[in-house]
Amino acid sequence: MYNFKEFYDVSCELSQTDDEAHIRSAINREYYSLFGESRKYLVEVKGKTYLTTKRGIHGKVCGTLINSNNPTEKYIGQILLNLIEIRGFADYDWKEKDSNYFKAIQPKVKEDVKKGLESLEYLKNKYT
Repeated sequence: MYNFKEFYDVSCELSQTDDEAHIRSAINREYYSLFGESRKYLVEVKGKTYLTTKRGIHGKVCGTLINSNNPTEKYIGQILLNLIEIRGFADYDWKEKDSNYFKAIQPKVKEDVKKGLESLEYLKNKYT
């Protein structure tokens, strides 16, 4: 079974190169590391099998976490919600945001994702 945390490791390598394409790609990989691990946690640990579909999955995963009664799950959901827009800019935007924006925001994205992954690990240990 794939460990989406490996995307985080790839993002660390990408962020070592100081050009816009690498920084944008690092943000993408950071987002998907947390998204993939969150989705896997919700399906495998919490039994949320409706999250195995693909249509609208980002919003569904985020919404499931944010609407949880568990404060740690809410916290992870809030991180994902914040990152969805940033990841969208990193992947699709060529007008609104420039390389300075991505270089400035990438360290915070990296730190938030690290905290989210640590929180997921805590939850997995708690419930399994």
